Amino acid sequence: MSIKGCRLLWLKLQIEGRRFLKIPFPISLFIFYELLDCFLDVLNVGCFFAPKATNSNSTSKVTIYTVRELVIVVMKLLDSLAQNESYDLVNVKTDKVNILIRIR
Repeated sequence: MSIKGCRLLWLKLQIEGRRFLKIPFPISLFIFYELLDCFLDVLNVGCFFAPKATNSNSTSKVTIYTVRELVIVVMKLLDSLAQNESYDLVNVKTDKVNILIRIR
């Protein structure tokens, strides 16, 4: 993941002519990526001890292997979000609501 700067997720919400509400994501994307990387290491150790075959009597189809794959996909997504310069991820304007999600 690139460390060109501190990438943050910024949210702006405007409802029916009121002021914009600015909510910065309290953790940078790089730190969130590093936390997921550490969690992935824990999952890798857990996968070493967990059986690959699922129990047919189990009600949940979520295994430690699917959680591991999900973490890998989220890390790839965060890596692609943190590239290059600032940009608008979502910019939706309707009659009553404006939503802006920006990566800075």
